[in-house]
Amino acid sequence: MTARGAIAAAITACVAGLVVALPSATAEETGPRSETLDFRFPAADPVRIPGTTTYVAYGASIPGNKLPYTEFEFVDGGFQRRGAIDGDAWSDVRFPDGYWARPTSALWTPAMYAHREDGRVVYYVFYSAALPGPEPAGQAKHCIGYATSLRHTGGFVANRDPLFCPERGWAIDADITRGHDGAWLTLRNGAWTENRVTALGVAKLEFDRSRHVRRLEEADVRKLIDNAALEWTHHNSPPDDVLTIENPNAVRIDGEWYLFYSGNNWYANRYSTGVAYCGTALGDNRCTPMYEQRAYFSYQPDPDGEPRFRPGLPDRYRKKNLPGNKRGPGAFNAFQAPDGSWWATWNYITDASPLDDPDRRSRLARLTKTGSGPAAEFTATW
Repeated sequence: MTARGAIAAAITACVAGLVVALPSATAEETGPRSETLDFRFPAADPVRIPGTTTYVAYGASIPGNKLPYTEFEFVDGGFQRRGAIDGDAWSDVRFPDGYWARPTSALWTPAMYAHREDGRVVYYVFYSAALPGPEPAGQAKHCIGYATSLRHTGGFVANRDPLFCPERGWAIDADITRGHDGAWLTLRNGAWTENRVTALGVAKLEFDRSRHVRRLEEADVRKLIDNAALEWTHHNSPPDDVLTIENPNAVRIDGEWYLFYSGNNWYANRYSTGVAYCGTALGDNRCTPMYEQRAYFSYQPDPDGEPRFRPGLPDRYRKKNLPGNKRGPGAFNAFQAPDGSWWATWNYITDASPLDDPDRRSRLARLTKTGSGPAAEFTATW
């Protein structure tokens, strides 16, 4: 994410009941074109309500909703998809005196975490927001903060200080994952941006008192991957823009860590999802990009379609598409169902969006893994 987050928040619309067919659907297409039952916000981050089969997906800010959410159920081995927004969990947020960010700032890529402490469940939402200052919100420095509540639908109290705010560059795209040894935060750390190359990192979280996480210092964050050699993240990127990787999501499957991440420009059809293998211990070593350093999940262009469907990554930079073959798939987020199966959500550009004005929703599908290590194979199915 660059300044795209604020732009996306400003232009993303909640478009209901949209069903558009892609001209000349590709042979690789594995899912439906309909968008009616997809989440009506970008950056969907699902979390399970402890002790239930109910999940809640939270999304980035859209017009009218700072922290939109949709509840959905796991029933008979699958999730019931819903295309409604059930509410705005940020509508009654409280900000303490001296709050570190602009109270009016949009929230980028929120990550929810249900944490048991003092005999109760505390809901933590980690988010990126703009610092106070004279700059327009999309150009202001962004850092990562969090807020807590005892209920998942609202009542959040923002922490006074940021969780992580490097001296140089932005800190954005926080995601939380639960490992066998505690909770980990992955992020894009702008302090590492050099010669347009960007990098992703990880830090272990310490819940040091009730409804509080110890603030992270720059030395606490370890680099996982950069995109200096990831040519698909550079392809057709404007010369005045950074070469982007972002939205890291680390998951531990069968005792091994994998990193899903986004690359290229968020507003373009070529925006895609990469996968890297991180070994058996997160943060001990660098992660290795899989599939010959190509994008793992990407849009397959339609050369015979309307102009907005023609651009995309060339075949040499991509492995496979996702159900429905939507444009610009990113912000991939893997999570487990109550029966142990794996599922994923991701952003995409809606079929109705023109090339210069992308509107994003999020899709849900089952995720399967075969094999192990850096040769593992991932597939998403509707």
